[in-house]
Amino acid sequence: MVSHPYQERKRCRTVSCSGEREREGEASPAGIGKSAVRITAMNKSELNEKQSGVKKTDHKESTAGQRPEVRRLDKADITAGSSTDRRRGGRGSRKTLAALFLALLCFGAGILIVRNTPTNRKMSDEDYFGQMQQDEAALILGDQLVNERAIVKDGALYLPYNIVRDTLNGRFYWDEGTTRMLFTTATQEFEIPVNASSYSVIDGVRTTDPVSEGTYDRVIILRPDDNRITGSERVTQDAQESSGGNTTGLYVSADFLQKYTQVEYIWKKGNKDGGHVLIRYKWGEQLTAKSVKEAAVRYRGGIKSPILTTLAKGDKVFVLDQLSHWMKVLTKDGYIGYVKSGRMAEPMTENVTTDIPAQEYPSITMDGKVTLVWHQVSSKDGNDTLSDMTAQMSGVNVISPTWFSLTDNDGNISSIGSKKYVKAAHKKGLQVWGLVSDFSSEMDTSAVLASTASRRNTIGALVDDALKLGLDGINLDFEYMEEADALAYVQFVRELSIECRLNKLVLSVDIKPPYDFNQWMNRKELATVADYLINMGYDEHYSGSDAGSVASLPYEQRAIEESISQGVPAEKLISAIPFYTRIWYTSSGEGGSQTTTSEVLSMAGVRKTLQSWNVTPAFDASAFQHYADWTTNDGVRCQIWIEDADSIAAKVRLIPQYDLAGTAAWVLGFESSDIWNVITENISLSKEEAAKVQQQVESTLSAESQTEAVTEAD
Repeated sequence: MVSHPYQERKRCRTVSCSGEREREGEASPAGIGKSAVRITAMNKSELNEKQSGVKKTDHKESTAGQRPEVRRLDKADITAGSSTDRRRGGRGSRKTLAALFLALLCFGAGILIVRNTPTNRKMSDEDYFGQMQQDEAALILGDQLVNERAIVKDGALYLPYNIVRDTLNGRFYWDEGTTRMLFTTATQEFEIPVNASSYSVIDGVRTTDPVSEGTYDRVIILRPDDNRITGSERVTQDAQESSGGNTTGLYVSADFLQKYTQVEYIWKKGNKDGGHVLIRYKWGEQLTAKSVKEAAVRYRGGIKSPILTTLAKGDKVFVLDQLSHWMKVLTKDGYIGYVKSGRMAEPMTENVTTDIPAQEYPSITMDGKVTLVWHQVSSKDGNDTLSDMTAQMSGVNVISPTWFSLTDNDGNISSIGSKKYVKAAHKKGLQVWGLVSDFSSEMDTSAVLASTASRRNTIGALVDDALKLGLDGINLDFEYMEEADALAYVQFVRELSIECRLNKLVLSVDIKPPYDFNQWMNRKELATVADYLINMGYDEHYSGSDAGSVASLPYEQRAIEESISQGVPAEKLISAIPFYTRIWYTSSGEGGSQTTTSEVLSMAGVRKTLQSWNVTPAFDASAFQHYADWTTNDGVRCQIWIEDADSIAAKVRLIPQYDLAGTAAWVLGFESSDIWNVITENISLSKEEAAKVQQQVESTLSAESQTEAVTEAD
């Protein structure tokens, strides 16, 4: 029997439909099953028959004209058909998933390619340095892009005065009173008018010193007519504010500055403005690297960051920082950016130098260690006490009498100096450094320092007196200054150093220990222009403070270390110690309140006080001093941190331990007779010997203190 025509057409239509889907590479959508079910109703032989065009007779075929047998699908047939359907649908789903995976793979690869392809976009100089006027140039100061601009005038470059003063050469000092720029060298002072190419040169600073005139080939100090803005909005976020700001509106000729300063500059001129200038002023060991192949210097450390400039193979840069895959560098023409580490050779330390000579400031130094003692003289008659006061003194080579004092805001001074005193001191083998102070209540130190005329008046009178008296040096003891006086004070010391240098007078400057409240003091510059700095290592606790040591050993040691860290050479630093101490009285009042007062005692005064109260001191290891503490019958607590042979010896041993210039002591007459030998024995130790002796003494005193404590407990 042949198949029924209707059934044949259904099968043929189903196969044709299914064939179209496969040729198009489409998988059957999930859930469509009519065509698939009809296909699976045909067994393999029927499908072959249809494809070959040959009809086979089935033993169950209907006779002609008979209605075809309709067969019901049992559960097994349905299950078999469903299984076949899943196999065919599964193959289509796998094709869909494969195509989807391939598409995602291509998409991801595209993203990776885009993300890992470096950008060639270049950042313009205007974007990097900020907008500038036609006569302005951006400034790279060392390794920082700063806010301030240089000025271009008649083809010459001018740098902001505040940058010159604060970073490049602080010896340019603007005197608002005379509207002159003052510039000091070791032996001269320049007076430079604004917007002029001429200037005056004084061989010294006194009114009697010779003056000559000089000229330059351009304006030296420029003050533009227009107002110049300064603000971080003009530059990129890399720009750093320099100190102070150019509040004066002054600019210094870069070429004139270079005559007296170890400064080099590289100027890349712009098409529409002054371009940018790299100022190099740091010398010595620096980290450098060379490019091993062409390398892009980018604004940030990433391949998508815009390019600032490009290094050719072999170009050298300064390495500012090293990251995992990037180096932060400074190029030779002033761009600060990032370059891939793989394109650079291994960084190396290089000694960077300049051919510009440094300004020399010759110092007068003593042979061997300085051992100075201050002699407090309050009247001319006090000079007659020299012989008695120094009768048992030994090992001292400098005496400093308190002879000079500022008396008014014009810079006048009072003097109680004596030629006879100087001659007598010289016979004893002592140099005499006259002390000048600012302790008078009739004058204002700030007013004197701020006025060039007053400063010169003080210096002239002081040096004239020193020469008349035959002094060997001057000891400057100004203590009533504020942060606002910082620049003027240093200028005063510079000017005084010129006259001392010209007249062969030793200049020593007394300074308080470094603390937060006096960090404004430029100790490095003071040490450069003066012969010695004397650190006053006392008044750790003072009248009006809480009870405590006047000068504990850690206090003295810290002052030495901080001074050296701030640029004071050890060979110029003298460590001053006290011969005095304080007895502290603490009394209780109503409501539990306490009042603390104190008075100064000499070493002899301490012994007398302890004997009168029958008090035996103990050793305070933290202060490295003997300490006494008792209560009077009136309930007043008394405390003394004692200066004696042990405490003085430990302080003096710091001199060889830190290779310092020497020691000084306040004040003559407060010492015990054994102190002179203590100073002499310990200041002459070697560095190693001093450290060893200190360890031994610490162990001995600590052991004695523990024994005393046990005895008292028993």
